[in-house]
Amino acid sequence: MIRSDILRLYKTVHTWTGISCGFALFIAFYAGALTMFKEPVARWASPPAVGVAAVPLDDALRLLELVAAAHPQAREEGIKLHLRGHENEPARVTWEEDAPHQPGQPHDHVHWWATLKPDGTLLAQPEEPSELADFINEIHMSVGIPQAAGLPLMGLVSLLYGVALIAGVIVLLPTLVKDFFALRVGKNLKRMWLDAHNVVGITALPFHLVMAITAIALCWKGELWSAQEVVIFGARQEILMDRDNGPFEVPKPIGEAAAMMAPAQLLQRLEEQVPDLQPSFLVFKNFGDSAAAVRVPGAERGHVGDTHLGGVMLSAVTGEVIKDGALPSRQDPDRRAAETLYGLHTGQYEGLTIKWAYFFLGLAGAWLFYTGNLLWIETRRKKARDGTAVAQSRSARLLGSATVGVCLGCVAGLSLTIVAAKWLHGRVVDLNHWHAVVYYVVFLASVAWAFAFGAARAAVHLLCLSAAATMAIPLTTLMALLFPALGMWAHDSAATIGVDVVAFIGALCFAWMAAATLRRTRNGPADSVWSIRRPGKAATTSDSIPVPAEPA
Repeated sequence: MIRSDILRLYKTVHTWTGISCGFALFIAFYAGALTMFKEPVARWASPPAVGVAAVPLDDALRLLELVAAAHPQAREEGIKLHLRGHENEPARVTWEEDAPHQPGQPHDHVHWWATLKPDGTLLAQPEEPSELADFINEIHMSVGIPQAAGLPLMGLVSLLYGVALIAGVIVLLPTLVKDFFALRVGKNLKRMWLDAHNVVGITALPFHLVMAITAIALCWKGELWSAQEVVIFGARQEILMDRDNGPFEVPKPIGEAAAMMAPAQLLQRLEEQVPDLQPSFLVFKNFGDSAAAVRVPGAERGHVGDTHLGGVMLSAVTGEVIKDGALPSRQDPDRRAAETLYGLHTGQYEGLTIKWAYFFLGLAGAWLFYTGNLLWIETRRKKARDGTAVAQSRSARLLGSATVGVCLGCVAGLSLTIVAAKWLHGRVVDLNHWHAVVYYVVFLASVAWAFAFGAARAAVHLLCLSAAATMAIPLTTLMALLFPALGMWAHDSAATIGVDVVAFIGALCFAWMAAATLRRTRNGPADSVWSIRRPGKAATTSDSIPVPAEPA
């Protein structure tokens, strides 16, 4: 039996660590849920490439030879051969070249794609690939703060998040068996929301522990790396760097020309030598040289890890494996630990099953932090007696407004920046820059709106905005089909249609929440932060049925 004073201490720890980190964790979890389908989002946002023919894999060698001859820099930077042909990679071959450098400006790269014309000659053009999915991932990693400051901050948030999890479990231990499956639905809405908060938190506890631990490792990887280098390698950094970079270093060209093996044959040789590797793409380095190599990233069956970092290196001339130290099954323990942590955090294992599980667990986690703030507000509600007006504490009112503004501002901002991928395409110079502009304008305006109108009114307004912004995703695709003159597009793959379907369902959920919250503000206890009524004013007949949109 745990003493009551100890329970109170851990409850305080759980409450204040949760409150202090709740905003950042909501953004990280909601955006993180969307990143589980980064590729479908990137495919949805990518315009069809005009004039790009689907070059068969059998003709890819000819295309690679033409690119290497016309763009020598591509040989050194690496020529990427795509294997799947999705909407965000319609060309068979892409690469990067250094952009013309302006004095005083940072170095930049230009993305190129290439295909074959009907007459067999080369067609190569620069492109500006959509960075929408990467932007959403940046919001997830650093909650919209520049990464130099955002990543260390999120490391601290993740550490406090882990403390909050442990403290919460200790608080629940005395009544865990009795209350674990209890969801007491009734007039005491606060109790119902607390039960739901506890059930979601306990059932998803393994997931949350994994997220906390892996996030700390990823956000503080530089600091942890340095500490490991000092403690284990005695400050001999070159040993660590050489060992970890070895599997990725390409043999230097020797200046002797040689015939390259066709990509189809390379894939066949790969299957023979590394049957458990599922290749993502091929990257040719030093194409045309007898020391040319092909890096083949991919996932290895039965292992957790990032598919872009694992893989093997083949000789582009013979197809023989020349390096396999990056394979998960062959990595050194420290590299394997790092890859496993990354894979566990991002769901890089077991395919779509884990992606969908992480998606729903991410949304449930965001809901957990949102309701945690609301429960804190309600536990400090000053109740009116005999219809006497009572003012709620300033801290409760401010936290309510901040919770509504930050959380719903993030939701609406992300939905509208996804919509902007089609509406602003071809209408602005730098679309990737405008993704950030749209998100931050909506986010900051939502926060300002919440403080200007108060938590109760702003919750209804911003839920309506979130519903409309999310519904705009499938409506944009529909308008692209009905009105081609708008210059937008509608892909017909299952992945891109899935983006529209999920957005449609999400919009309906936000609309339901807006309607429920509106009823709550009109019908709920007048002494609550979530009410627009004054104490002593009766609820209207049409609002006589309470809907638990917010705790009371």
